Amino acid sequence: MAAAYLDPNLNHTPSSSTKTHLSSGMERSPGAMERVLKVFHYFESNSEPTTWASIIRHGDATDVWGIIQKIVDSHKVKNVACYGLRLSHLQSEEVHWLHPDMGVSNVREKFELSHAPEEWKYELRIRYLPKGFLNQFTEDKPTLNFFYQQVKNDYMVEIADQVDQEIALKLGCLEIRRSYWEMRGNALDKKSNYEVLEKDVGLKRFFPKSLLDSVKAKNLRKMIQQTFRQYANLNREESILKFFEILSPVYRFDKECFKCALGSSWIISVELAIGPEEGISYLTDKGSNLTHLADFHQVQTIQYSTSEDKDRKGVLQMKIAGAPEPLTVTAPSLTIAENMADLIDGYCRLVNGATQSFIIRPQKEGERALPSIPKLANNEKQGIRSHTVSVSETDDYAEIIDEEDTYTMPSKSYGIDEARDYEIQRERIELGRCIGEGQFGDVHQGVYVTPENPAMAVAIKTCKNCTSDSVREKFLQEALTMRQFDHPHIVKLIGVITENPVWIIMELCTLGELRSFLQVRKYNLDLASLILYAYQLSTALAYLESKRFVHRDIAARNVLVSSTDCVKLGDFGLSRYMEDSTYYKASKGKLPIKWMAPESINFRRFTSASDVWMFGVCMWEILMHGIKPFQGVKNNDVIGRIENGERLPMPPNCPPTLYSLMTKCWAYDPSRRPRFTELKAQLNTILEEEKLQQEERMRMESRRQVTVSWDSGGSDEAPPKPSRPGYPSPRSSEGFYPSPQHMVQPNHYQDSGSLDLRGMGQVLPAHLMEERLIRQQQEMEEDQRWLEKEERFLKPDVRLSRGSIDREDGSLQGPASNQHIYQPVGKPDHSAPPKKPPRPGAPSHLGSLASLNSPVDSYNEGVKIQPQEISPPPTANLDRSNDKVYENVTGLVKAVIEMSSRIQPAPPEEYVPMVKEVGLALRTLLATVDETIPVLPTSTHREIEMAQKLLNSDLAELINKMKLAQQYVMTSLQQEYKKQMLTAAHALAVDAKNLLDVIDQARLKSIGQSRPH
Repeated sequence: MAAAYLDPNLNHTPSSSTKTHLSSGMERSPGAMERVLKVFHYFESNSEPTTWASIIRHGDATDVWGIIQKIVDSHKVKNVACYGLRLSHLQSEEVHWLHPDMGVSNVREKFELSHAPEEWKYELRIRYLPKGFLNQFTEDKPTLNFFYQQVKNDYMVEIADQVDQEIALKLGCLEIRRSYWEMRGNALDKKSNYEVLEKDVGLKRFFPKSLLDSVKAKNLRKMIQQTFRQYANLNREESILKFFEILSPVYRFDKECFKCALGSSWIISVELAIGPEEGISYLTDKGSNLTHLADFHQVQTIQYSTSEDKDRKGVLQMKIAGAPEPLTVTAPSLTIAENMADLIDGYCRLVNGATQSFIIRPQKEGERALPSIPKLANNEKQGIRSHTVSVSETDDYAEIIDEEDTYTMPSKSYGIDEARDYEIQRERIELGRCIGEGQFGDVHQGVYVTPENPAMAVAIKTCKNCTSDSVREKFLQEALTMRQFDHPHIVKLIGVITENPVWIIMELCTLGELRSFLQVRKYNLDLASLILYAYQLSTALAYLESKRFVHRDIAARNVLVSSTDCVKLGDFGLSRYMEDSTYYKASKGKLPIKWMAPESINFRRFTSASDVWMFGVCMWEILMHGIKPFQGVKNNDVIGRIENGERLPMPPNCPPTLYSLMTKCWAYDPSRRPRFTELKAQLNTILEEEKLQQEERMRMESRRQVTVSWDSGGSDEAPPKPSRPGYPSPRSSEGFYPSPQHMVQPNHYQDSGSLDLRGMGQVLPAHLMEERLIRQQQEMEEDQRWLEKEERFLKPDVRLSRGSIDREDGSLQGPASNQHIYQPVGKPDHSAPPKKPPRPGAPSHLGSLASLNSPVDSYNEGVKIQPQEISPPPTANLDRSNDKVYENVTGLVKAVIEMSSRIQPAPPEEYVPMVKEVGLALRTLLATVDETIPVLPTSTHREIEMAQKLLNSDLAELINKMKLAQQYVMTSLQQEYKKQMLTAAHALAVDAKNLLDVIDQARLKSIGQSRPH
């Protein structure tokens, strides 16, 4: 047997010549016109089934078996002995099964004498089936899929128009289920999904023409929908086996039948049946039962010849073990006798596990006198291959180009030779440290030395396993795509090195992937910067849209950050040119399900509209600072949620206009999604609006800081608390030590080490705080009532849809419409603004009780947020015996400590009891304070009441964070909200200490007033 190898220059043929290839079994190329052919097969790829084929170069010594083995080996087939090669004449019914020992060159010379080369079609098929072949094929997935495609094609061509309508419907729906196995059982009930199937894919792919012509379109749709639901729960393999089960009674695909005669002199006309279960049997008429003649293991030799009479019929003789005379069969022609001999010989070799043929025949044209060349060991093959440059140097090797999952570029046919246009010298590249991983290998930082720029920083993609030309070509495909683009927000190709090891050299974006950048810099990036990134990406994608490219993998991980105000779209490994088609259909392979549009998940259909959907998800990632979509949801469940109308939630601080634009990108019907040109214009408007608002906020903040009075008399008193949105800022603050969550602008405060804590007992004028706390008091009363409810009302809805948003009374609200839009994630209430978390690694200005300082891991990769320990201010030097306020403050702090120690490992259902304990401790404290107030000076009452309201506000914030932690259970946001629960609880404890200080100062004032002057 001669070996075979891949030739990349033949793998991609110009699209304009595709149709001519379909009808040609033999292809011609300059310099080797007689040695190039195309072998069609049923290994599934991304093109139409009629074009599944491999281009083959062969030499004079190449035999049929060598070609068969090379094709099936490239698909990792186990049952190699089941395959055979068939030669068919397209203008007639003439069929020849080519024996594995036949030489390919001799076969071509023999048959091209009778018909032109383009009239012949070579076809790889499964012909020899073992007993229980379906069970055996389930362990060999490539063979099972190949056999299914072969049988389905034969059914559609030969008998589909004659079968019963119900059977045709079932078989067609099973093929839909198998092809689009990720599609939900009720997906075809949606009009847009059915229209994709009907208009874009085509119903004729699944159902015979007779059915489509005889049933009205409306009735046909209902029939298909009803039948499809029957198979909604089947996976791909189950769909295949069910297909065989329904088809087998009407079409025997597991055996071949030949009309012939038994004997040579006294002839009986019969139908000879040959198959794995029947062995060699015959039928005398349709109503009779099979009569068994012999099993394959009984066959000892096979001979065929031409009869001597004028009809020149074919005669097949088999020597059967134990039989007194050979079994003789007379066929209508020698060709049929040869095909029968090849079939029986294949079964005999399969059953006996033999490689030697059982056919005994004289040497004839097209057949080899010597046995097949023994198989070479792997090292021998590699050695020969390394010295084989082209067919002209040796005729002993066949080069096979597998066309599975190939792709045609917009320009002329391309391969590695075209990449050489961008070839650069390896000596000019200095390879640096590894900065990431790609599909084919690592990505390194490096330097490209040129006369113009002796130290140009570049990124270098390497290919680990590019020893074969096919892998090398797939790796270089990204470079061939990138070289066509010139845009400020698309990563630019600098050059390639096509010799092993193969490298792609691109411009270096020094700040790395956008997702990691967003996670690390989340506290330094304002909203305008995030919108700017989305806008820049929209310009890049509008550019791709204008050039008729689809990216297919738009996600934050594939966007690179060149500078803090410039991002660039990269990773074009999945990009495809649309050519004259409106969509690209992907085949097998890994695809980013959670970013994909529903039509891409269901039908593997990719268009500019599906890119728009992915861009909407990418915008959501950006606004969420790099959090991946559908956290905690399995890939298989994503399409179900989308079909139910669920969408990703609105990110915190996201402008409503921007989220509205995202939801337009997520329209289920692709035709209703905006184009990238529209998105670019709308994002530009949103960006300009945000910049104006940002400038206005800065002006207001500047004015506020100028008017703030720090009337401290030269002492180191704490500054006033920053104002909350919608409330005036007090000019001075006396007597309050702000808790961590209320310190929105830490730069307004002195360093904690220099604070004079003795001044914390002074009194803040009450009338300046009253107005800003009125709304907090209302919220406190509502949350206090909520806390007393039963614990059962807070069952989290993991689907996160707006149809199940919790009401204040704790009950679940029913869906308001068919399409659920998620509620905003942690969207701040106007009366309780979100608290700014501490920056990782920055010095903290947050006060903390020493016992509350348990470190909490951030959900960001590699980022830890750990509150610093600052001792609380000392209490007044008073007698604490029978001091109920002091005891209850201590009790509240203990409840907070207990909750903090238990919150991390606790499941969501245990949050309510823990928060309830804190709430009850706070209620007891406030009741004690109410009892204490009457004995304190009247001038201090308002200050004490404001401190109480502040505690109620803290409790409301803790309850709000608990709700969010429960709502976003099983996502990375859950840990973030747990941390925010700890921060809120810590603030509650610190403000309880502040209340105690206020009461102590009131007591001291009361004592001072009672002393005689």
